[in-house]
Amino acid sequence: MIHKMNTHTKNVGEPVSATQRRKEREKAQRQRQILKAAEKIFAQKGFNGATIQEIALEAELAVGTIYNFFSSKEKLYSMIINSRLDEMREKVLSRIESIPDVKERLKDMLFFQAEFIEKNRDFFLIFFHVQNQLPWTFTKNLGKDVAQRFERYLGTLEAIFKEGVEKKVFKPHSPSDLAEAWAGLCNTFFFKWVSEKPKWSLRSKALTVFEIFMYGVEQ
Repeated sequence: MIHKMNTHTKNVGEPVSATQRRKEREKAQRQRQILKAAEKIFAQKGFNGATIQEIALEAELAVGTIYNFFSSKEKLYSMIINSRLDEMREKVLSRIESIPDVKERLKDMLFFQAEFIEKNRDFFLIFFHVQNQLPWTFTKNLGKDVAQRFERYLGTLEAIFKEGVEKKVFKPHSPSDLAEAWAGLCNTFFFKWVSEKPKWSLRSKALTVFEIFMYGVEQ
């Protein structure tokens, strides 16, 4: 007799029960609940001002439950930074991978980043402003993680610009220089919006950023 294989397994040939799958879903949901609450508290109070007790209160969970998931405030903060940056990267790549035109790919990437930042302002308040409050040893380790992710981001941009240069869509500048210039221009607008939250939407400036980079400001 041939039995249909259960795709949810702990080890080969060891099926995962419905109860176990439910517990895994509940655990993942609880972790998301903690991360969402922590983002809000870190954004409001800064790293040093925030406490696990405040995060637990915001999440409507016991302090012990927070520590069951994260052994320290530093671990919780690192998880927020790394998971959000990874989430944005995955969504960006998924969105642009099927766009053949390099200019349209860059434009769509920029519009999506603007939307993502607007929807996740608490996170970007943390990302842009809390770094200088962190203990040096923690900042050093976290900085390595963030730097690796930024290099991957620049690598994605560099590949797009390299393709554009080869297709003669862009002038024959260094793709890495183009990638860094693009990232610098975008990040200036991102930082200003997150810092001040002006009345204009970040997405409304995306076309301005795109046109400044592509066509310059000369009449």
